[in-house]
Amino acid sequence: MVQDIDTLRSPVQFSTSAEDIQQAAESAINKSNAVIERVVSEQAPTFKNTIELLAKNNNEFRTVARALTFLQNASADEKICKASSKADIILDEFEVARDMRTDVYKVVRAVYDNKDEMSQLDEEDRLLVERLEHKLRANGLQLTAEQRTQVERVNKRLVALELEFIYNVDHATNHVMLSRAELDGLPASFFENRRSEFRGLTKKFIVLAQAAEATAVLKHATNEATRKTVYVAQSSHCPKNIALLQEAVHLRLEKAQLFGFATYADYVLNQRMAKTPAAVTELEESLSAKLRPLAEKEMAELCALKRKEVEAAGAVYDGFYEWDYIRYSSQAMANQHRVDMDEIKEYFALDSVLSKVLSLYTTTLGLKVVEASSVLPVWHPSVKTFEVWEADDSAFVGHIYLDLYEREDKYQDIAVWPLRSAVVGEDGTRMTPASAMLASFSEPTETTPVLLTHINVKYLVHALGHAFQNLCSKAKWSQLTAPRDFAEISSQMFVQWVWEPKSLRTLASHYQTGATMPDELIERLVASRNTSGAIRELRQVFRGIYDMDIHRITKPGAIDVVAHYNELSERVALANYGGAHVFKAATFSHIMQGYDCGYYSFMWASVISADMFSARFSGQDSDAEAGAAFRSEILQPGGACDPSASVERFLGRAPSNRAFLQTIGLN
Repeated sequence: MVQDIDTLRSPVQFSTSAEDIQQAAESAINKSNAVIERVVSEQAPTFKNTIELLAKNNNEFRTVARALTFLQNASADEKICKASSKADIILDEFEVARDMRTDVYKVVRAVYDNKDEMSQLDEEDRLLVERLEHKLRANGLQLTAEQRTQVERVNKRLVALELEFIYNVDHATNHVMLSRAELDGLPASFFENRRSEFRGLTKKFIVLAQAAEATAVLKHATNEATRKTVYVAQSSHCPKNIALLQEAVHLRLEKAQLFGFATYADYVLNQRMAKTPAAVTELEESLSAKLRPLAEKEMAELCALKRKEVEAAGAVYDGFYEWDYIRYSSQAMANQHRVDMDEIKEYFALDSVLSKVLSLYTTTLGLKVVEASSVLPVWHPSVKTFEVWEADDSAFVGHIYLDLYEREDKYQDIAVWPLRSAVVGEDGTRMTPASAMLASFSEPTETTPVLLTHINVKYLVHALGHAFQNLCSKAKWSQLTAPRDFAEISSQMFVQWVWEPKSLRTLASHYQTGATMPDELIERLVASRNTSGAIRELRQVFRGIYDMDIHRITKPGAIDVVAHYNELSERVALANYGGAHVFKAATFSHIMQGYDCGYYSFMWASVISADMFSARFSGQDSDAEAGAAFRSEILQPGGACDPSASVERFLGRAPSNRAFLQTIGLN
């Protein structure tokens, strides 16, 4: 179904056939081309007759594109998935070509150079002109014709590489076949409804090498060979992605050097909060230096736990490897704080937690969430739909779509897609925002609901933070998106809830009795926060360093993306692969999905968000007062502001790393 302007005011319409997707993509491109031709014919360009027309059309183009390209991650129909992926390529290639048009840059530059008109624009419109001019200039429109051709070639190839990389990850079907004996230690619930096959006379269970199933095996399996088998399978799929990433790194360098930058990191970071690679390096090296002594102490404790277990079984201890980390860090938590994550899970039934997390967000932000009052179009029958309103019913805010359970060929992690933002359409009215969250939780069984680990509760809170960030933004223009290192702050901040005793008393109730988690258990859970915490944070630092390293090369071929990943993780993150052939770089999706030179933003945001939560939500303000300030100062402006200034207005001062260091057990 082709989406016109009336459709954009109603709930999102999801195409129901490959033909609809192709038609909608072609229609969006044709409409954009018509607007562009009108704009470039203007003899006296002004904000009203050029910039505003381009921006409104871009708002609608991106809204249609989001709904079309989202389906490749979620639809159960193979034809729709492929059509969605193809549309993604076509639409991205159109945008690359559109943003390389010198005639468009000419009219944008005319408005940008009109200082009288620029001085009369409001802050958001002026920022739009400045960002659009910078974007087009950064695309090479001040380069020679030959250089522009090179940039366009590089951009189109990068789009293709990135989309293929992500498609390979999302549609990977790696699995291993293991017997009940090999899976010794796994709880009975693991085998409920699990597919199996006979290999000879032995019944083998199919274990997907995906996050949820692999984590269960890595935690519970007593057989080290089983843990190694699953870990290696999980860490060595998508081999085709190695060449894709290697080529992308070289093309990004080529692009940066066409613009006169020494490295791709220099090219990207000049538009981020961090500004320079040196600022990112300073953050990462400082944190690494602080974390390493504590991480080494934690690793020694994990090694001792494994040695004790191995020698008690009459075997010889030969070292601590990556496939041991989850099992023995769980044991450390149980030993040090008497926290059994299987016991903790009993207080986090998915449906109950989801309702309470939504309530925490809405209470804090002055909103309310109700089930959709009518049947909304969805991409799968299991999708849950919600309406978001102002708490006083004064206005409808938007929709949330939740697709919670695993399916074959569906996106395998937990993430949010902003299907539509509250930007201005061509008729001058605001669109109704909508956010979709995909997760891959196991289906409930006849006897047991979906029980979440505490870390999964954390991921759920984080993902919904992005959903509400999109719903609360009031930026008029889709070009004014928040930089990566600012966009992560809100989600990271609200993750603090999962460690606050007050919030845990609200979130955690036993799935059978409904009883609130006992205070004594809450205290032990909170105390366990820093169990192996330095190792965990050091691994986040490592990923940020790796991202910077591969994008700070100055010559093609200067780095091997797999060898460097493995060597750096062993040197910085204390990893030990035991000689196993793994290539986790091939599934490091973030750096092929918009976080290139941006993975540091998770750590950057962790530092700032911990400070914001400590200063306002753990201080004397009520959650409602702090939430109102957070919504107005951080969420509503989106990218239509100076992010550093927004943070300082909310804090009333410059940010500090003190609160973050305290959360990981460092003073």
